Amino acid sequence: MIHLFSHNDLDGKSCGYLAQLAFGDNCKISYCSHGTINDRVEMLLDNPKERKTEIIITDIAVNEELMMRLDERSNAGGKVKLIDHHATALHFNGFDWGHVQVRYDDNRLTCATSLFYEYLIENNKLKPTGALDEYVELVRLYDTWEWFDQKVEAKRLNDLFFILPPDKFEDQIMDRLKGDSFQFSETETTILDLEEENIADYIKKKQRQMVEIWDTWSLGEGSEEKTYKIGIIHAERYHSELGNEINRENPHLDLIVILNIANKRIGLRTIHEEVDCSIYAKQYGGGGHPKASGGNMTSEAFEKFVVAAFHEQPRRIDAPKNEHNVKENPDGSLYVNNHREVSKIYSEDNQTWVITHKTHPVEGTFKSYQDAENYVKRHFEGWLMRDDEANNSN
Repeated sequence: MIHLFSHNDLDGKSCGYLAQLAFGDNCKISYCSHGTINDRVEMLLDNPKERKTEIIITDIAVNEELMMRLDERSNAGGKVKLIDHHATALHFNGFDWGHVQVRYDDNRLTCATSLFYEYLIENNKLKPTGALDEYVELVRLYDTWEWFDQKVEAKRLNDLFFILPPDKFEDQIMDRLKGDSFQFSETETTILDLEEENIADYIKKKQRQMVEIWDTWSLGEGSEEKTYKIGIIHAERYHSELGNEINRENPHLDLIVILNIANKRIGLRTIHEEVDCSIYAKQYGGGGHPKASGGNMTSEAFEKFVVAAFHEQPRRIDAPKNEHNVKENPDGSLYVNNHREVSKIYSEDNQTWVITHKTHPVEGTFKSYQDAENYVKRHFEGWLMRDDEANNSN
């Protein structure tokens, strides 16, 4: 008997679908969150009736204590395998039964589904098909965020994963994975088109509710101290879409924190190479990818992201329909914040940009308008004024 433990997102559950195809009724599957994986694996290890059970763990990792117990089980002749793609799990490669790979040799990012698919093929447990190849690649593209530049169908697959009841999604996917190709049905396409409209409206609403804070943090003594400008949003849905779009609209922020109070979870998203969400998430018992991670709503997280941000006011969005007070105007673009303080971005030489705030010059020059605007939004929390406001302030 095989017992597969896997994460409960699209990548993790897709490992379960592959396991069903490979092992059939000989495989029991447990989908886990980061908060439940350790308890469930420990329960199996403590059960004497499960001594001969083969353990496979995909897309999620256990704590150090269970890691050592799994190694003891492996050394005693038990079958153990862990397959993951998160950099935070690379230490499992120190064991014969651990396989953690973040990138392929061609520099493409991996996902647990693609690694597990290759493992099953290499061990003659599964034969590749066109449908499986297509599906696994869609999961990989979505989980690594490569879909944004390459294939929107990957995002639509994840949308469908959340729209449909879990059992119905699994049944429909399993039927299709046994065919020659993977495609969405006409009904699914219609549902997904409507969902995209809902997502766009939801993102606009949450953008207007976002507040911003500063956070100076480190992982403890000896760790580098960093200061981040963070956007905070309360949302129960569309975390990936929210994180991606709001990061793009607010490049002055280092990362976005998305709070789900009901589930006591936090999601972390960034678009910046120099920011690693998986490291930041360690403060809250979490981890994941450098650009997309999650953590627990600990008391420390609640104090920082809920209590501390409670009295902050959202920064308004930039005026969308201006004709005169527009961005990249060398003569000057005006911004204002919740304190009615005015900032001006302008160019004196048509090459570099300078800022005045409350008529006082800000030290230094900026190579691009975007850099200057990032500074105004980051340090003064300003937004582009409407034409009528700008005319009255001149």
